Amino acid sequence: MEELKDLLREDYYVINAEETISKLFPIIEKLGKDRAHAILLEENGKILGVVREKDLVRGRALKNPHETKVRSLLVRTGTIPISELTPERVARRFVEDMTPFVVVSEDGKHAVIYINDFIRFIKDRFKGVKVRDLMNEDFLTVKRFDTVAKALALMKKHGVDRVIVVDERGKVIGVLTGKDVIDRVIAPRKRARMGDFSGEKEQTLSIMVESVMSTPPICAKANDSVSEVLELMAENRISSVVVERDGIPEGILMKRDILEFFLKSQEKKELSVQFVVQNISTDEFERDEILKDIERFMRKYKEFLGEVYVYIYLKKQKVHFRGLPLITAKIKIWSEKGLFIATGESWGVEYAVHVALEKLEREVQKEKELTEEGKLEKAVYDFFE
Repeated sequence: MEELKDLLREDYYVINAEETISKLFPIIEKLGKDRAHAILLEENGKILGVVREKDLVRGRALKNPHETKVRSLLVRTGTIPISELTPERVARRFVEDMTPFVVVSEDGKHAVIYINDFIRFIKDRFKGVKVRDLMNEDFLTVKRFDTVAKALALMKKHGVDRVIVVDERGKVIGVLTGKDVIDRVIAPRKRARMGDFSGEKEQTLSIMVESVMSTPPICAKANDSVSEVLELMAENRISSVVVERDGIPEGILMKRDILEFFLKSQEKKELSVQFVVQNISTDEFERDEILKDIERFMRKYKEFLGEVYVYIYLKKQKVHFRGLPLITAKIKIWSEKGLFIATGESWGVEYAVHVALEKLEREVQKEKELTEEGKLEKAVYDFFE
């Protein structure tokens, strides 16, 4: 706890929930230049939650900043009492709240721990862990001459916020995120329409990916130490690295993957399920039904998967059908057999999770069959040797 307290910082902004986004323009200009800055939202002297930098930039780009209140960007987060400060609690808040900082409280006062400070704090625990053990091999690529619109459609279809950009030979040359599109395409168009002609050329979503991607990409090798990659992430203030071999992408590794693995390594349970929700609330009945489905799945594959740590990510889209919202569900399973990921989309939480779970079962079954086939081949080889 004492070592964690050294990470506490008081360099954050406190904003009244009734202020308009336009009042935050001076803060927006400062964000990202030197280091991250936490923004806490308060009302009547009480902290309601936080505003994330990416939501602030998006709010400025997509809404009328002179009429929209900061409250519309509120993300309700948990606060850790300083008496309960542990690495596990901090990591859990980062994963559940999906913010680049967590809030710590003591006697009505607040401080924050920034994610880059925290990952440096835990990096020594990953010295024996290789990138290949944590990287996600289920990534998306687009060509440099593809349109931004095509890249966005792919992101939405697969429920991800970034794609790897490759050249004609399939070698990685950059990364495109949703934030890149907002910052470099949508936000300039919004400012131009509001009369802020700052010399920027107005872009459209039909422009090529290479025009707005982040380049050069920060890359790692599958055999690199995760500890070294964490330092690389903190130093460059990035949330992911591309894993490549001879320039060809093999996977992607994100801070969130590393924090999930950290939590998994701390909690020795046969089955642990963690919900992470975005702009949606789930009731006890929905979670109970989802847990029943997960337990049925685990009973079927318990012997094969062993100890399992499950993350269920739920995000509500802006369309409805007969009163039900369109939900994107992503299920990630950390197991003794590796990482399995599946995404599903449907109307309502339970149906979306069911679709994702069906896809996940197909992936696990495929791996199980390959493993059994490998054992059979080895047995035959040993018999005739």
